[in-house]
This record gives sequence, C-alpha cells and structure tokens, in this order.
Amino acid sequence: MSKPLLELKSVSAHYGAIQALREVSLYINKGEIVTLIGANGAGKSTLLMTIFGDPKASSGQIIYNGINLTTIEPHNIAGYGIAQVPEGRRIFPNMTVEENIVIGSLPIGMDYVDTDKLDMFNLFPRLKERRNQRAGTLSGGEQQMLAIARALMSRPETILLDEPSLGLAPLVVRQIFDILKDITKLGKTIFLVEQNAHHALSLADRGYVLVNGRIELTGSGSELLANPEVRDAYLGQRKA
Repeated sequence: MSKPLLELKSVSAHYGAIQALREVSLYINKGEIVTLIGANGAGKSTLLMTIFGDPKASSGQIIYNGINLTTIEPHNIAGYGIAQVPEGRRIFPNMTVEENIVIGSLPIGMDYVDTDKLDMFNLFPRLKERRNQRAGTLSGGEQQMLAIARALMSRPETILLDEPSLGLAPLVVRQIFDILKDITKLGKTIFLVEQNAHHALSLADRGYVLVNGRIELTGSGSELLANPEVRDAYLGQRKA
C-alpha cells in the first residue's frame, strides 16, 4: 500500500496551558476527499491551523508528502503544495476580485499567474463577470468562491477547507459542494472541516469525528452517515 499524502501521528497542540488537540492520528490519501466533523469547540479549526504551524504541534508529527511539517517554518508551508481556505474566507475586501486571485500566486511566484488566472475564471465564471469589482461587495457565496480560487492559484496538491458552508443559504451551499467535486476532478486532494455534517459526509470518501480534541470515530462517508451516534449528535436524527 502506498503511503498517505498527509498523515498526522499522535498530534497534540496547546493554546498556553489549554490543550486543544489530544494525540490526533489521521491520514489522507492522494485524490481523496476526507472530512472532519464535530461540535463547536471540538478543535476542528485548530487541527487545520496546526497543520500550518499556528499553533505549533506540541507533540507528534505531521507528515506531508514525506516531509515533517512540524520542522518547517509556518510561512514556508504553503510552498510545499498545500493550501488553506480559512474560516470566514478572509478575502481582501478593498481589492478587486482579480487582485485577490493574483495574490494567491505569491507562495510559488508569478510565472504562471496569467495562465492560472484564466483557469480560475473558467472554473468560476461568476468571478470573471466581477473581476473588476471590489471583493467586499460580493455575496457570501461569491466570496467563498474567491477564497477557493485564491487558494488554487498556488497550484496546491492538497486543499484544506475550514467551514466553507458557514453563513451561506442552502442553495449556495450545494453550489459550493459541487465546486469541490469539480476540484477533485482536477486531481486535487481535499481535507474538509465542516459543521454541515450531512453535506460533508455525502461528499467525502472518508470522515473523522472529533470530540474535545480527540478522534472518536472514523469510517467511510456512508458509514458515518448511517452511524446512530453521528445521526443523533450531528444530523439531528437517529436512524430507526
């Protein structure tokens, strides 16, 4: 069996004296969509940020493509083929859509920026229509598309997404998840943190359930959707 593309080995992380992650172990294979679900405060966002070194893992290893990311300075991690779409999108509101997209090329340099920018406009036609518009005037769904496009500009092999459905209308949520399917067809690997457990597990090849900083359950997306504990705690229903 080939080695996972991304693997966390007994990773713990702290904010000062407070332990946020407790010996988390998980893996993601190349080309997979893997989701992490859990309640508010479970440590989901912290786990993604720990992969990028902020906070730094207090113990354990984070192996990406054979490289131990815990030995890499946080500002250099994006250059190793991994990108993050943060919670809340964090676009630059006073810059244009096109300027936001171009900034995504910074981790790898500007050699491919013109070609990749056109690819983003093909993938997100709505952003092309609004290329000269200030990003802060976009709808929530359009801003999420922009955040994803910006991440793709660094030509990552793996994309980490933190709550991409947050604050979006149900129809827009479906559009965003359809976009994620299209991205995997480009050969990308996705690690998805999401409170919308139904959408996330329906999309994912595999999933993990994080409870109080610790992995408590794992399985295929369909297995977790059918799990009575998951249905009761995260889907608002218990299977009859």
